[in-house]
Amino acid sequence: MQSFISPDNHLVLFFIIAGAAALGIYSEHKKWFGKVSGILVTMISMSVLSMTGVVPVASKPDINVEVYNMIFNYFIPVAIPLMLFSSNLVKIISESGKLLIAYIIGAVGIVLGCFLAYHLIDLGEGSGNTAGVIAATLIGGSVNFVATAEILNFSSNPMFTATIAIDNFAANIYVLLLFLVPTISLFRRFFSPSKNNYNKEETVVHTLEKKSEITLERIAVSIFIAVVVAGSGTVLAPFLQKIIHTELNLSILLITIFAVVTANLFPKLLKALEDTAFSIGLWMMYIFLAAIGAASNLQDILHVGLPVFGFYMTIMFFHFFFMLALARLFKLDVYEVIISSAANIMGPLVAAPMAASLGQKKMVTPAILVGILGYIIGTFIGISIALYLS
Repeated sequence: MQSFISPDNHLVLFFIIAGAAALGIYSEHKKWFGKVSGILVTMISMSVLSMTGVVPVASKPDINVEVYNMIFNYFIPVAIPLMLFSSNLVKIISESGKLLIAYIIGAVGIVLGCFLAYHLIDLGEGSGNTAGVIAATLIGGSVNFVATAEILNFSSNPMFTATIAIDNFAANIYVLLLFLVPTISLFRRFFSPSKNNYNKEETVVHTLEKKSEITLERIAVSIFIAVVVAGSGTVLAPFLQKIIHTELNLSILLITIFAVVTANLFPKLLKALEDTAFSIGLWMMYIFLAAIGAASNLQDILHVGLPVFGFYMTIMFFHFFFMLALARLFKLDVYEVIISSAANIMGPLVAAPMAASLGQKKMVTPAILVGILGYIIGTFIGISIALYLS
C-alpha cells in the first residue's frame, strides 16, 4: 500500500520525524503523559503514522526511503561520541566515593540477574542478543541500548521495538518502588547507619548546577569532534572485522572506544562542550528512535511485551536483593544503595534528582558521575553477555 507521504518526499518526511522527536522531548519536559517516557511517545507516534499509512513503513525491504537510510547511517555514529564527552574516568573514580562501590555491586547484580532471567524466560530466537541489549541499557542507558543493538545487528529484529517500549515502563515502576525502600523497616537491618560524608564540600552541587552556555562555536566544535571520532571508527571497522572474522558491526564499538579515549585524553577541552554536545546527541537519538518507530508494529509489541517485561523485572529485583545482601559487608547505607541502583537502572538524569529529592544533596554529583560510568561500560558488558549467551 502506498503511503500518503511518498518515500521521495524527503523534506516533509524529515519534518514529521523531527516533529515526533520534538513531541517526545517536549511532552516529557511538560509531564503531559505523567511518567510516560518521551522516547515512548516519539516511537508510538511514528508507529501509528506508519501503520495508518501516513508515512512509509521503515521495515519494508521493497521500499527505499532515503530519509530513513540517512538517519540510520549517520545519526547514531555521531550521537554516541556527543553523549560521551563527559566520560572522564579520573573524575568519576576520584569524586564518586562509596557510591562507586555501590554502583559496581549493582552492575554485577544486573549481569547475574540477566543470566537468571535468560534461563527462566524464553524470549525466542536471538534471545542472547536481547539479553545483552537489556543488560547494556540497565547498566548504562538508552545510548547503550541503541549502540549495543547496532553492534549486534539487533535493531532490525522485531524484538527491538518491543524491548525499548518496555524498557522505560519497567524502569519507571522500579524507581518508584525504590522511593519506598527507606520507609520499609524490614530492610533497615541490611544497611549501615547513614554517615552522609560525601564529596568534601556541598559546593560541588552548585558547580554541577552551573551549566556551560550553548553557543554557535561550541555547537560547531562539538559536531566536528564527534564526526572525526565517528569517521575514524567507521574507516577502521572493516579492517578489524576482516582480521577477527566477525559479522558484528564493529564501527559503533570502535566509535564508543574512541569517544571514551578522546574524553579522557582531552578532559579540559571537552568540559566546556559537555552540555552542548549532550543536548545535540540526545536530539539525534530521538530522531533515530522516531525512524525506528516507523518500522514498529504495535501488535508485535503487545504480543511479546509480557515476556520482555518479566525479563526486565527479574533482572531488576535480583539486582536489588543482591545489593541488599552485600550492603552490610561494604558498609553501605540505604541512600547509597537506592541512589546507585537508580543510576544503574535509569542513569544519571534520574539518579541525581532522586538524590536531591531524598535530601541527599551531597550525593547529587556522585550520582551523575557513576551514571556516566554506566554510559562507558554498558555497551561492552552488553556485547559480552550477548556473545556468551549466543
